[in-house]
Amino acid sequence: MIARGAYRQTEDVCSFMGPVVRMNAAIECEVAAGITNESVIEGWWSRARSFEAQGPDYWLLLARLAEAALLCAGNYADNCEYEYAGDFLVNPREILFHPRAGGGSMAKNRHGSLSSQFGFSGSSRLRSMKKFSAGVFLEVTQPPLLPLMTQVLKESEWIATEYLQRLEAAQRRIADTLAFLAAWRVWDAVDLLRRMHASTAEERRFVESRLCRFDTGIFDRIGADLRRSVEEPGFRSPFLTVLVASETGLRRLPPPAVHAGPGLPE
Repeated sequence: MIARGAYRQTEDVCSFMGPVVRMNAAIECEVAAGITNESVIEGWWSRARSFEAQGPDYWLLLARLAEAALLCAGNYADNCEYEYAGDFLVNPREILFHPRAGGGSMAKNRHGSLSSQFGFSGSSRLRSMKKFSAGVFLEVTQPPLLPLMTQVLKESEWIATEYLQRLEAAQRRIADTLAFLAAWRVWDAVDLLRRMHASTAEERRFVESRLCRFDTGIFDRIGADLRRSVEEPGFRSPFLTVLVASETGLRRLPPPAVHAGPGLPE
């Protein structure tokens, strides 16, 4: 049996574990302090992706970063921070437009329209935009963070299917929360608090059931598994898949189930 949670560490991998463990500790401190944001998590993700050795600790670190992104985006959604939550889910971090006739490319302003970026206004705005659009094509060079993380973890085949399903369910939960608050016409956290205070107990329970209210349970469990996998090379984390040798080659076995967090399907 080849257990991915029982990855045998070579000297090179052992030397690699230092930065993984250090980053894991730094992530834990900043999440506990509530000082994470998209830029911070993106920086961690970029540094982690530059690591060469990719054993179980590496993939647990990436899963923990995805969990940190969920916590941050869910908190934004619960506080009516539509733009910040949307950045994690759907708004690409970078879009370039390239002139069809050649020449230099330029980045689109992330939070704004092309018409405002290039000063197209007044009665000629529509005509100017049509002419401009015909002469360029757009390229998404940096997709939004949570879909990117999900894709990387899924394509790795290291991460348990149950956790990937939970990751996708949490993103749907964030989107549903934003849609609910927008439909209720609540635009900031102060307005939400005021509306909650003015509601009946039953109405408050209903609203709470539509918010994310993610906790750090899974985030903490992944961190504990990462530390244990460093200390115990034979440890199998339930967040990782297991490969088993068979007559037809290697096949994947699911680990023990990863239970969903509050508000998420089991």
